[in-house]
Amino acid sequence: MSIEHLNLWLYQILNVPDQASNGMMNYAIFVAHDLIYLMLFIFIFCWLRGSFETKKSILKAFIFTAITLALGETLSLVFNTPRPFVMDVGQTLIEHSPTGSFPSNHMSIFSAIAFSYYFSERRDIGRFLIAVAWLVAWSRVYVGVHFPIDMLGGFFIAWLVNYSGLKVWNKYKDQIMMWVMNIYQKLFRPLIEKGLIK
Repeated sequence: MSIEHLNLWLYQILNVPDQASNGMMNYAIFVAHDLIYLMLFIFIFCWLRGSFETKKSILKAFIFTAITLALGETLSLVFNTPRPFVMDVGQTLIEHSPTGSFPSNHMSIFSAIAFSYYFSERRDIGRFLIAVAWLVAWSRVYVGVHFPIDMLGGFFIAWLVNYSGLKVWNKYKDQIMMWVMNIYQKLFRPLIEKGLIK
């Protein structure tokens, strides 16, 4: 079986079935579309209220995610692979523009954050976030906006960026963090002094 046929076969297994319940479809839509906003809110809150070490972890995740996403967007433009609904395959539960399907931006983001924590002292958080990333992967295929291979692509790119960039981060993390914190403290000094944020 070729990769293309395997990809399509897995998509047909994972995509929303005709007899799916409203509860399952709404759950998949939430994970596929809205969970990323919840994670963004959590990270903003943890940055504003968290310790210096918490901020350092978040900054690392942000940098590695930005690199992963930039690389993924470039590959998406190069390959410009069609999404399932463009090929009129399966069912689609959410609207999406017909941009390139490979690799998945959502999977790239969640996986980059997960590996950022996995390759750190907080490997426990990383393991949990890897599981969340694969939950997102399932949901994006379930709602019909991605193929399984798009998820594998995003996952592998995130791993590659985190693994290859770890030595550079460890070498320059203190300087980067000092620079970012200086800017942050200047911009938000009144709120910091009032104890509203840290």
